[in-house]
Amino acid sequence: MLCLKDSGHGITEESLKFWHDNKNKIGTPIKLEASFDALVTENRKKNGITYSIEYNCIIHGHNGSILLSGCNCGYGGTGPNGTAKILVELGVPIEAARAVIWHKRLTYDVLASKLY
Repeated sequence: MLCLKDSGHGITEESLKFWHDNKNKIGTPIKLEASFDALVTENRKKNGITYSIEYNCIIHGHNGSILLSGCNCGYGGTGPNGTAKILVELGVPIEAARAVIWHKRLTYDVLASKLY
């Protein structure tokens, strides 16, 4: 199963660009998960120094998943607003998509059109 990851810098604009550039590769979206805390943590090494990358948003599709470090939820910043933009693209009304600000974790079942 395909697993695509953004740069890991936690920059919302980069994550949104990565989403737009790669969303067709994962097939029809099935589910979006977003969290204030990391959903997936990955350790990387550069120049002998190990550092952690946190991915707070995962969009699952029929052919794979996209992991984003710059989209999340649980506060009123750019990360949750990035997640809200993706939710709107997936069919969530803007008013409901704004729920990303108040919830520390949420899931959107694309096939059932249910946000919880």
